[in-house]
Amino acid sequence: MKLQKFEFERKRGKYDSLIAVGGKVYDSSYDAHSIDIYDFCCESLKDLRLAHIKTWPDLYSSDVGYCETRTSFTDNSLYALALNCRMLQIIDLSFTGCSRDWPSEIGFTQEGFLVLIQSCPIRVLVLNNANFFDDEGMKALASSPHLETLELILCHAVTDAGMRFIAHSPCLSNLALRMCHNVTDVGVAELGRVHKLESLVIEYCGEISLEAAQGVAKSVHYSKDCSDALMNTIGLGAY
Repeated sequence: MKLQKFEFERKRGKYDSLIAVGGKVYDSSYDAHSIDIYDFCCESLKDLRLAHIKTWPDLYSSDVGYCETRTSFTDNSLYALALNCRMLQIIDLSFTGCSRDWPSEIGFTQEGFLVLIQSCPIRVLVLNNANFFDDEGMKALASSPHLETLELILCHAVTDAGMRFIAHSPCLSNLALRMCHNVTDVGVAELGRVHKLESLVIEYCGEISLEAAQGVAKSVHYSKDCSDALMNTIGLGAY
């Protein structure tokens, strides 16, 4: 049977085998120069989930603005998926331990990511702690002809401008914003002007009020608190 769904979720215990280099501890899959363990070809793949891709300590050089990437999933990985997995419909990318600032220690760029999005009929997209993704990315998503469900978690670079772009996405019907603190009532109002969302989830977004969320979609779930489930989702739940 041809592979249609692939899930990878890193779970590391405190006694797992690690490699120490120069006093720093990491595992070999974080080496961006190693053989890319995430590259694969599958024409029938529809559902891809890469969750809790953890990172090892920052290596910055302030002189050149350089950031050592900490994952081996690179733009080349995305190009390979775009070329070889043309039926891909569901993408879930979740990172833990990443700084919210640029340059990103994630091993790929927004440019590479958008090549994948624009090459495949993506219906469902989940981005968790994706510090490479910003309002320009939202602008590109807005022209995606297949996108129905979008979930953004800890995407700090997405603002009200991004909401204004995504409000015009032709097929978007389900939107979830979790811990996106740079989206405000103004951005939610942009969504409300279109009146086509089936469901809207707002969880622990400090600048969005319940009053602003009401009426934006047929179904609205709003919480000003951070749930245990959300803490687990971002990799900060109790072990």
